[in-house]
Amino acid sequence: MAFYVVSRGLLRTSREILERNMGVTVGALQHQQQQQQQPLSTLLHSTGDYNNNRLSVHNSNCPTHLVGHLMSGRTGVIQAVRQYSKKTVSAATLRRDESDSDSDSDDEFERRRQNANVKRSERGDSEFWRRKMRTLHRIMDVNHDGVISYDDFSLLAKRFSDLGHLSPEVAAEFTDVIKQTWEEQFGEITPYNLVNAEQFLTDLHHRLNDKKMAKRIGRFLPYLFKAVDFDHTGHLDLEQYKLFFRCLGLTEEDAAVSFAVIDKNGDGQVSLKEFVHLGRQFFLTEDDTKISKMFWGPLIADH
Repeated sequence: MAFYVVSRGLLRTSREILERNMGVTVGALQHQQQQQQQPLSTLLHSTGDYNNNRLSVHNSNCPTHLVGHLMSGRTGVIQAVRQYSKKTVSAATLRRDESDSDSDSDDEFERRRQNANVKRSERGDSEFWRRKMRTLHRIMDVNHDGVISYDDFSLLAKRFSDLGHLSPEVAAEFTDVIKQTWEEQFGEITPYNLVNAEQFLTDLHHRLNDKKMAKRIGRFLPYLFKAVDFDHTGHLDLEQYKLFFRCLGLTEEDAAVSFAVIDKNGDGQVSLKEFVHLGRQFFLTEDDTKISKMFWGPLIADH
């Protein structure tokens, strides 16, 4: 009877120990699963607590195979921490690389934008172009008072019309074009609207850099050509070019020099197309090697 009582006591004690250890094991496994789902900083903090639990297990008369199982669980947690760490570092590196790449792209875009701005510098900024426009201002100042007025424009147009080589219809068109050119370029027609050399350069610079206005530069040139093409051949020879220069108030010697330059093929003639092209190019180009620089005669001296 005593043996039976002792046996039942031992059996009850063994069962309680087994249930307690199994509870510890299940708790540890649940703890492991929670740690794998937590952020890296929480997992690292929890590892120390888990080590304490491991010590508690060793001190709790836990069977060896259960301790081994718990150790295996700890290894899984550590591996999860390492994998999470690798993923986090990899993601951070990727974000840093993308940020660096974006920064490089922004820098490259800024460099290209600045280069584009350099390339898009406005036309008419060179001293050579300004010298050409000062030459033209001197020619259009018919009364030589240092400024250009609409009266100067009208007198210049009258010189060409009075040659008598324009039909009444063409002469009327010529007058209208001169009037429109003044209003577009210098404003209203009044005796007080006087344009000095610097204002002339400023107005032409604006006109040159306005695409719509630049297309209309030199609209009066065909009328100048027709006014001196007295034989209506569609070509100007040296004598007719001298007549062109006389109307501008320039000498025949200047005409001979300019004609020798612009008659590039040496055939002794300048066509209407060549005349208009060279006259427009005088306004539009800043290339000092172009023969159009002699279209309105020798350039004035550098300032």
